[in-house]
Amino acid sequence: MQRNITLTSREDLAVITLGNEAQANAIDLAFCTDLLNALADIEAHGRYRAVVLRSSGRIFSAGGNLVQILEGLQRSDGFLEALISLLNDLILKLRRLPIPVIASVQGAAAGAGFSLVMACDLVVASRAAQFVVGYGKLGTSTDGGLSFHLARRLGSARALEILLARDSLNAEEANSLGLVQAVVDPASLEEATFALARRVADVPPVAVSEMKALVGNASEYGLAQHLEDEKQAFLRCAATEAFSQRVAGFVGRSNSPAKSPT
Repeated sequence: MQRNITLTSREDLAVITLGNEAQANAIDLAFCTDLLNALADIEAHGRYRAVVLRSSGRIFSAGGNLVQILEGLQRSDGFLEALISLLNDLILKLRRLPIPVIASVQGAAAGAGFSLVMACDLVVASRAAQFVVGYGKLGTSTDGGLSFHLARRLGSARALEILLARDSLNAEEANSLGLVQAVVDPASLEEATFALARRVADVPPVAVSEMKALVGNASEYGLAQHLEDEKQAFLRCAATEAFSQRVAGFVGRSNSPAKSPT
């Protein structure tokens, strides 16, 4: 596993830390592969009762690596489809993990980073957290299951309003909508996250596994197909001149994907 994603533990809690601060944990092939490997290690280990997914630095994840995406568009070599396919594998792995995953969000979670947070079972956020949509500004649809999870949690009208008419949600707004379970001061984020993880981990593991499966089965039999539909929609948008121009514009205004909106 690369040093940018580390897997540690606190007793029976698995802790995944995203640590590529230089690129604000931008999501690329290496990111998805490393995180998939970490989740596979957790599942194989068998003794963990919950997972905390957190990041170091000011930003949880800036979303897709727009520099790599732009280069892939220019090469026309199928890079973007491969990236979204691997991201989809990651989202499904998160959802199918038999133990709860708790996201601890201290800064911006943008685009696919927002999708990653919404694929977790529970979310604890710092008051400084921001959940950035960004897709509309790039002229594309969502990826990573964001449209699925927002519609499931909020209903179709509210989900569409957020995706089309909102640039971002702050932590309090996300909490009021039920997307975040707790909002705390930045200095208390770690303590609050692990307190919630500890409460979840203290429930007998068979009960936790069964309840997670029952809650998920209520609608997630269709998640795999939705991810494929979402990927194809993204690729159709990505084939347009508007997408290429807007991605190039965002890359040109930033020296790194850390400031990318998706």
